Amino acid sequence: MKKLVIVLLCFFFFTPVTAYGADYEQQLDDIVQDYDIELLSDFSLSDIADMVAEYLKEQSCYPLKIFFRISAIMLIFSLSQALSNGATDVKVTDNICTLTVFITLLTPINSILTTVSENLFSVKNFMVTFLPVFSGITMASGEFTTSMVYSGFFLAAMTAVSQLCLNVIIPSVKLFVAIHISDTLSPHIRLESLGQFYVKAVKNLMKVSVSAICFMLTLQTTISQGKDTLAVKTGKILAGTAIPVIGSALQDAVSGVYAAMESIKGYAGAVGLSATVMIFIPSIIMLSVYWLCTQRLCVVGDILGASTINKCVNGFTQAIELILAVIFLYMIMLIFSITIMIALTNGV
Repeated sequence: MKKLVIVLLCFFFFTPVTAYGADYEQQLDDIVQDYDIELLSDFSLSDIADMVAEYLKEQSCYPLKIFFRISAIMLIFSLSQALSNGATDVKVTDNICTLTVFITLLTPINSILTTVSENLFSVKNFMVTFLPVFSGITMASGEFTTSMVYSGFFLAAMTAVSQLCLNVIIPSVKLFVAIHISDTLSPHIRLESLGQFYVKAVKNLMKVSVSAICFMLTLQTTISQGKDTLAVKTGKILAGTAIPVIGSALQDAVSGVYAAMESIKGYAGAVGLSATVMIFIPSIIMLSVYWLCTQRLCVVGDILGASTINKCVNGFTQAIELILAVIFLYMIMLIFSITIMIALTNGV
């Protein structure tokens, strides 16, 4: 019986780590190379500032062109309003200018949605590749039950939220913009309340989904951590009492091996966090620049009295804010989950 216990303990403690520890490092290196990831810890503040400045330079050219183009349309409308002979001419000019602004904004809307969809798809593919590796490292670190939570529940939940964003929320933004422009141009059909309901519904749906996933993940990891800690400590106690002479040395060796795997888990978590942030940085900067430009356009429109055009631009601004909210909530879900996993220990 004692020999059987010794064999089981050796298998329990050493087999996962010695067999797969090097493989996990190689898999992480392959993921880093495939997705061209650089850890944020490898950057200094000046490097990060330079990277953000470079993205700003790349992403700000077209939004500035849109800003000056729409500002010119607003100026033309203001001049035509001042020189018009009656209310009918003002209404016709207003509709023509609003349609021109709407057509001007169609191109960036398509570009924004395409870029954001590509980024979401890239993050989803990365996580589908990364989470099984991260779960394996977690299992080799002594968190056996917790690793199953991430390779099962969280992977399925993350995929479901990704599909919701890619197949429902992001494509429906075009419908929201169409509703807003219809409400702007038609004096008989009032669709503003429908647009506001859509925005609130999407934001609340994302908040509830992310909150539910984070709550369930926290609950399951808290329960599983207790099981893992009990299993590891029981194994160490049995190793110290069942194996004569070298029992204490075996306990120290187990602690050292698990400590090494914890450092690999920290590196893997840093890869996941860095990938999530770096993939979304271009979209966040691009959307932020568009948001700033549209906010300034609203100021110009108020000065020139272009209220209808302002309403059209405001719809574009709300669409940008909605996409930003979706991205930030998605990032919060991923960052929160990976941070919890990095912080967990097996009690060794």
